[in-house]
Amino acid sequence: MGLGAPTGLVDTRAEYQHVFDIYVPIAIGVFALIVIATLLAVLVYRRRPPERAARWYEHDRLEGGYALLLVATVAFLLYITFTAEHRVDTVAARERPGLVVNVTGSKWEWHFNYPAYGIDLYSGAVGRQDLVVPTGEAIRFRLTSVDVIHAFWIPQLRYKHDLIPGSVQDSTLTFSRRGVFAGQCAEFCGLLHSDMIFDVRALSPAEFTTWARSQQAAGGGAA
Repeated sequence: MGLGAPTGLVDTRAEYQHVFDIYVPIAIGVFALIVIATLLAVLVYRRRPPERAARWYEHDRLEGGYALLLVATVAFLLYITFTAEHRVDTVAARERPGLVVNVTGSKWEWHFNYPAYGIDLYSGAVGRQDLVVPTGEAIRFRLTSVDVIHAFWIPQLRYKHDLIPGSVQDSTLTFSRRGVFAGQCAEFCGLLHSDMIFDVRALSPAEFTTWARSQQAAGGGAA
């Protein structure tokens, strides 16, 4: 589109890039360790006769140390993950939104409700209406699901959040430039999962006001 990626109100790219920079070296290190140990075992013991095979099958200290290392690694990764998530959610929650949009996921349709304007839009297996937002304003998305877990994903914004049945979760974002940005459900939710798509259409504040008035005049749900 030539517009570049819009930026989020909270720079999730920087937060999660930090998490990525920790996860990937650990994953590469573990993979390399396993490969090297396997190759060494093959090279060192490949010609050993059967009668010289090891008679023992357990090593408590080695196995205990390995288990402790795994537990410590998992605890560390969980800590940095939830810390980053908490920072993002805390900053977003404190921002005063200029617009609230209720986003409801269901099999296999998105429902976008604008409570301040009385507008209801749908996109997915049945409808294909855009999620329209103004640029340069904080937008509070209130996310929920009526059946299974869905995921509200806007790839160009590098933003994805699960929609949990029985729970309402708030996320605050902004779009810094005009354009149309593809979105979809990123959690497999059934047979028509691939049809659960939508477009975010970011307009200037003046254009958004004109659009909202036209939707209200048309009954709040025109395409």
